[in-house]
Amino acid sequence: MSTLKEIVRTLQSFEGITRKYVIPTIIRKLREVSYRGGLPHSLGEDSATIGTEYDEYVLLTTDSVMEGLCLQHPHAAGFNVVLANVMDIYAAGGIPTSFAVALSYSDPAVGEHLLQGVIDASHAFRVPVVRGHTNPSASCTYIVGAATGTVKVDDVLTAGGATEGDYLIMLFDSKGHRGVHYHLGWDTVTRRSSDDNIQRLSVMTHIAQEHLANAAKDISTAGVIGTAGMMVEYSGRGGVVNLDAIDHARPPDIPLKDWVRMFISLGFLIATDKSRCDKIQEIASEHGLVAPVIGRVDSSRSLRLVLGAEEQVVFDFSDGPLLTPRNTMTEGPS
Repeated sequence: MSTLKEIVRTLQSFEGITRKYVIPTIIRKLREVSYRGGLPHSLGEDSATIGTEYDEYVLLTTDSVMEGLCLQHPHAAGFNVVLANVMDIYAAGGIPTSFAVALSYSDPAVGEHLLQGVIDASHAFRVPVVRGHTNPSASCTYIVGAATGTVKVDDVLTAGGATEGDYLIMLFDSKGHRGVHYHLGWDTVTRRSSDDNIQRLSVMTHIAQEHLANAAKDISTAGVIGTAGMMVEYSGRGGVVNLDAIDHARPPDIPLKDWVRMFISLGFLIATDKSRCDKIQEIASEHGLVAPVIGRVDSSRSLRLVLGAEEQVVFDFSDGPLLTPRNTMTEGPS
């Protein structure tokens, strides 16, 4: 097993996390300068909410895939841009309703594989592709997607609702394999049916409808530790994550040092109070997922990792925004 200091050093230099460090500056400028930039449940959330005249929100999210993956594994890039957006919608308690894509490439073969990846994912997650933009003679290659969804107003899940004393629960499918095209990816999707994918993803809709979560996020390319850091910072809190609990629940063929950095397809992180943990674990099992308790939320304004008898800070939010700052423009002080 890796030592705690080795894991912390690895996480603090991990690109999936370090590229998030620019986000607070961008979010602050958008909140302060753009038109109505400080709207609640928008910047900092996995999916923004748009009000309607009815008792539901329209959810909106967007994501992209790095150029390297687009060039080397374009089909996987097209597939994963849909997956990332779909997970954002489910993380908010919603159901995806549409997908739009922007393609940029110079090699027609790359463009064809990007598009086919999108098409295959649209079937895998049952989301229609309704709009797109294409630049077939670009000097750079990328794919950007956006998705919409719907959720009842009373059921929407926020990434920023974690409260002191909450337990952190990690939801994922332990039956999968390391990504073929991305070494730090846990793939539980590409060899499964669309029925199976929807059954597992809908765990979040189920949890939202029963009002069991105070906060929720999908486990992104920042891994479970980076995702936990974004959640507690956006909630104006801190917390502790127990690496022994993560180690006990991880797939046996994936080393802990890799597992804490992995993008987990169909993986989510939930903050909830103790009385709801058993029910969440029961629902997770019904949807084919495991749900170990991996940590607690506190008021420390830092995220610490515990391994055995050791404890070490991995993120310190006390000196200013680091990953995803709380929206103080619409909320009172924490």
